Amino acid sequence: MSYQSRSLYKIIEAINNRSLFLPHIQRPFVWSKEQMQRLFDSLMRSYPIQTMLFWRTKDEIKARRFMPELKWEADLHLLYDNDASKPGIEKTFVLDGQQRIQTLYTLFSGGVYVDDKLPIEEAYVDVTSGTSVDARGLLYHLEFSATPKPLPFYRLRDLRERDDRKAAFDISSALNDALDTQLIAESPEARRKRQSQVHRNLSQIHTLLRNDGYFWVEELDGVANDYPYTKILEIFVRVNSGGTKLDAADLMFAAIKSVWEPIEKNIEEAVTALNNDRLAFEKDFALKCLVTAHGRGATLTPDKFNSQAGDALLADIKTHWQRAEDTFDQLRDFIVNDLKIYSTKVIRSHNSFVPLFDYLYNNPKPDPVSRAWMVAYYYKSQLFNWYSSGTDGTIDALHGIVGKPLKEFPLVAIKSYFAPSSDVEVKRSHLEDMRLRYIFLNMVYVSRFGTSPFNVSSENNEPQIDHIYPQSMLRSKLSFATSDINHLGNYRFIGASDNLRKRAELPASYFARLMQSGVDISHHLLVDRFAQDPSKLVFDRPTYLTFRNERLDKIFDIAKKIVNPELP
Repeated sequence: MSYQSRSLYKIIEAINNRSLFLPHIQRPFVWSKEQMQRLFDSLMRSYPIQTMLFWRTKDEIKARRFMPELKWEADLHLLYDNDASKPGIEKTFVLDGQQRIQTLYTLFSGGVYVDDKLPIEEAYVDVTSGTSVDARGLLYHLEFSATPKPLPFYRLRDLRERDDRKAAFDISSALNDALDTQLIAESPEARRKRQSQVHRNLSQIHTLLRNDGYFWVEELDGVANDYPYTKILEIFVRVNSGGTKLDAADLMFAAIKSVWEPIEKNIEEAVTALNNDRLAFEKDFALKCLVTAHGRGATLTPDKFNSQAGDALLADIKTHWQRAEDTFDQLRDFIVNDLKIYSTKVIRSHNSFVPLFDYLYNNPKPDPVSRAWMVAYYYKSQLFNWYSSGTDGTIDALHGIVGKPLKEFPLVAIKSYFAPSSDVEVKRSHLEDMRLRYIFLNMVYVSRFGTSPFNVSSENNEPQIDHIYPQSMLRSKLSFATSDINHLGNYRFIGASDNLRKRAELPASYFARLMQSGVDISHHLLVDRFAQDPSKLVFDRPTYLTFRNERLDKIFDIAKKIVNPELP
C-alpha cells in the first residue's frame, strides 16, 4: 500500500483521461449543495480532509465514470465504461472519497444538472469573501448559477479553461483592476484590504488546484500485488462505516453485486413499480422482504452475504428471482387495487408491508377473504403503530406466522401475537387521535368513492383537510375550543384549489350549491338526513355537535367494517 499526495489537477485529469473510476459497488452521489459548499469552505480555510483510498487493478470490475454534469437522480447504468471494465485493462477505482472527488470535479470542471431545458449550474466564488462568517457558518461564499455571475464572483472552471496558464497573481490582479473601476467610492484603506483579500483567495484556490499536499491518497496496488476482490470488498465495507455512511442496503449490495450483478437493477425496478411515483419505498425495504421470505431474518448486515451461508442465500434468491419479482408485482397490485394507497400521508411504517410480501411469496393470488384480512392487518398495523420499535424482531416473529403455505391470511394469529402489548381492534377512542386523521379519512373516502382522494395527477388537486363547519366561525361566533373544532367528525378531504375557493362559507350554503350542481354530497357528509337536506346544517352549537357526533359514528362504522372484519 502506497501513501502519497496528489494535486486536484491530476485527479481531474485522471477522470477526464478515463483512468480513474468508481467501482460498481459504490452508491450514487448523495451530498447536497450545502455539503459541497462546506467542503470548499473547509479547503479554503486549509482544514485537513480525510485521506482517500484508491485501488489500482486490471481485474474485470465494472467501471463507472464520474459525472461531468452532476445529477442526483442519474441512471448509473449509463455511466459504465465497458472498455475500461474488461479484464487486463489497468484502471484505478475510488473506494473511499467519492463524495469529495465528485464535488471537486463538479466545482472545477463541470456543473450541476438542473433540467433538460436549462443550462447546467456552474460554481462561482466571491473572491472578496473570507472576512466574515454567514448564518450557516461559512466563511467563503460559493454559489451555483446557470448564467454568468458578475464581479466579485469568479467562475471556478476558468482556472482550468480560460486562465489555465495564468499565475494566481495575474488572475487576482486582473480581478482587482476590474473591481477598482466598479467600486469607485471605496476608501483607500478598504481598497487595500479588498485587493489583499482577492490576492489571498486566488492564491489559495490556485494552490488547491495545482499543488500537492492537500489531497492524500492511499493506493492499493492490485497490479503489482495480490489484492483479491473479496479482500477489497471487506476493506470497502469497513472504510464506509464512517464519513457519509452507506446504509445497510448499500453495503449488502456491495457484498452481493460481485456474484450477481443484476440484483441491484432488478430491485430498483421492483421498488420503482411499488412507489408508482408517489410512495417512498427504498431498496432496503426490498432487500428486507427477500431475506425475510428466504428465512434469514429481517436485519440487514453485509456479513449476511460474506460467508458460505451467504453464498447459499444469494444462490437461493437468484434461483427464485422470478417468484420474488411476481410477488413484488402482487404486492404492488394489492397496494393499488385493495388498499388504494397513493400517498405517504397514510403510511406510518413501510415495514408493515414486509409480512405482506412474505405471505404473498408463500401464498400467491389470495382469495377475496384473505385480501380483506390483509387490508385489515395493514390498517391495524398503522393505527396501532405495531412497528414503532423492535421492527426486525417483529418481522422475524411474523415470518413464523405468515411465511408458509396457509389456507387463509392468519389475521387471528397475528392479533394474538400483538395483543399482549398493543391494541388489536379499532375502538371509537382511536378516532380521537389526530395523528391518525389522514388514515381514517382515506379509509372513509376509499369506502365511499371507491378510490383514494390522493389518486390525482396535479398537485393542485391533492387533498387537504377541510373543516365542514369553518373553524374560524366556530371559534369566533360559537366560542368552541380547539379540541371541539379540530375533530374527525368535522373533517373531510377537499382538493387544494377547491379549498382556496371555499374559504369560510357556512356548510348549509356550500353543500346546497354542491347538491344543485349534481355532486353527491352524501359521500362527504355521511349522515343521510343532512345529506338529503343540507339546509339542516344550521350554524348553532346544538346542530354542530349533533352533526359532528353522528358523522363520527358513521366514520367508526366504516372503520370497524374495514379494520375488524374478523369480529362477528
